[in-house]
Amino acid sequence: MTFYADMATTAKDLLAEFGQTVTIARVTGGSVDPVTGSVTAGTTTTYSPKGILRNYNATLIDGTRIKAGDMELILDDTIAPLLTDKPAIGGTVWTIKGIKEINPAGTPLVYFCQVAK
Repeated sequence: MTFYADMATTAKDLLAEFGQTVTIARVTGGSVDPVTGSVTAGTTTTYSPKGILRNYNATLIDGTRIKAGDMELILDDTIAPLLTDKPAIGGTVWTIKGIKEINPAGTPLVYFCQVAK
């Protein structure tokens, strides 16, 4: 294993121990007919990475980039999240507003997602 692969394993182990399962729903393949407006439903696939949901530090909440009520979701490297994904934690479905990937030398370690209800 490389150093970064070891780091990814350590991050995954820590999130498994101290975090919880996050259900991520991803819809793919849907379409909208621009003429008629009819919608063809896509296929929903679910993923179950481990993660931690935490509050932002009050000094970071500026009302523009980070608003009151936004939370930070830290996910393991099971799947790279997309802005269109819908993570669910404890029965609450969140919307992803931003994603920051920690990826040294091409090895994803964790994903920091800004989420809102």
